[in-house]
This record gives sequence, C-alpha cells and structure tokens, in this order.
Amino acid sequence: MGLVKEPKNVDFSAKSEPWTEKELADFRKVMQEIKAKNAKRKENAVRRKSKQKHLA
Repeated sequence: MGLVKEPKNVDFSAKSEPWTEKELADFRKVMQEIKAKNAKRKENAVRRKSKQKHLA
C-alpha cells in the first residue's frame, strides 16, 4: 500500500459516525470467528510440523 499525498489546496479528512450497539456486536462476533479460525490454523500447522519431525 502506498502513501497518498494530498494535492495542494485540498484537505483529506474522514468523518466517521459512532457505531450502533448492533453494529458493534456484529463486528465483535466476526472478529471472534476470525481469531478462532486463525488459532485453529496455527494449531494445525504446529501439529504438521511436529509430525514431520517424528517422521524424519
């Protein structure tokens, strides 16, 4: 990802609105699912690595 430079006489600004409780709950749920999925992947990778050591 590159750096975005502001053109002369133009100001980039982002105005975000606060999340509703439902949006926040949905986001937290998605993040938990992603973390669980990544943890499972990491666990499987460790198993495969240790299995390879035993076979060698």
